[in-house]
Amino acid sequence: MNGFAKGFAFLLMSASTLAPSIGMAVPQELPVSNATLEIAVDADNVVIDDPVVEEVTVVGEAAGPGLWKVRNGDNTLYILGTLSPLPKKLEWRSREVERVLTRADRLIPASSKVDADIGPISAVQLYFQYRKLRGNEDKQSLQAILPPDLYARFEKLRQKYAPRDTDMQKRRPVLAAGELWREAISRSGLTSRNDVNKAVEKLARKNKVKIVQPELRIDDPKATLAEVARIPRDAELACMRSTLDRLEYDLALARQRAEDWSLGDIAGLRSSNALAQQETCWSALMQSPRVADIRRQFDEQWLKLVYDSLENHSISLAVVPITELFKKNGVLDLLRSRGYRVEEP
Repeated sequence: MNGFAKGFAFLLMSASTLAPSIGMAVPQELPVSNATLEIAVDADNVVIDDPVVEEVTVVGEAAGPGLWKVRNGDNTLYILGTLSPLPKKLEWRSREVERVLTRADRLIPASSKVDADIGPISAVQLYFQYRKLRGNEDKQSLQAILPPDLYARFEKLRQKYAPRDTDMQKRRPVLAAGELWREAISRSGLTSRNDVNKAVEKLARKNKVKIVQPELRIDDPKATLAEVARIPRDAELACMRSTLDRLEYDLALARQRAEDWSLGDIAGLRSSNALAQQETCWSALMQSPRVADIRRQFDEQWLKLVYDSLENHSISLAVVPITELFKKNGVLDLLRSRGYRVEEP
């Protein structure tokens, strides 16, 4: 898939750092313009000194949590639960995963192949459509469209975590929320890049393990973008509020969860607050039937590969966001409902 197609896939999953789920594992690279913007803020009252932000303390090599084991007779599926965000300075290495991959038949990563059928001319047209989509109607700033109390909260946090990033001021709310979240966790020593999933894929290739992934098809990228542009404003504002709530009250918990994951502390990883924010932002994007279909494709195909592994392969490894293992009617509940035996780490 070419660079722009990756960018298109990321745009459709623009809340990926806010809403990691099975269906969120899509490439996160996106070419972003750094166009200048005049914002309606009194420059004399703006403080741009970088504030002190507490960072995570985990550095060096860490294994993360142990593997879940799902058994069907003589067949075993191992599941690695990943987390986002994680410490930037974490060097992940799991000898348990390494041992499994020396014997495994296949790997099901937390990623997908995307076919958007974008030719050169269509790519240019789609890029300009995307550029327009990022902003608000009539080039309005966030200050003009957000309720005053919500904008005040947003601007206070932007000044804290991204004082020099004025481009956020012209983004539509759901994208501005995502950009602010990424900046905040970065300043806290965290990253949303799923390096663990990439590391597992690299280990699989080293051991000549077959990698099988969902293959998503976007038949009409322009129509999909057009639907995203029509997401109701109320849904975007709900995502913004939920994100600001988490930044104001729950960022310390995000740091703690990152440390818990690094140390393999599963009991400390169960948090409903993080999942609530994720689902709120997902619901905004799911207002688009085409985006909802993309997520449905991924979920169905990923689970189909899991079921096939348990029925037809002796040893397999799957990677999935750990929140999908904990939540009600998540991956583990679905596997138990089909009669498979699940063993906790």
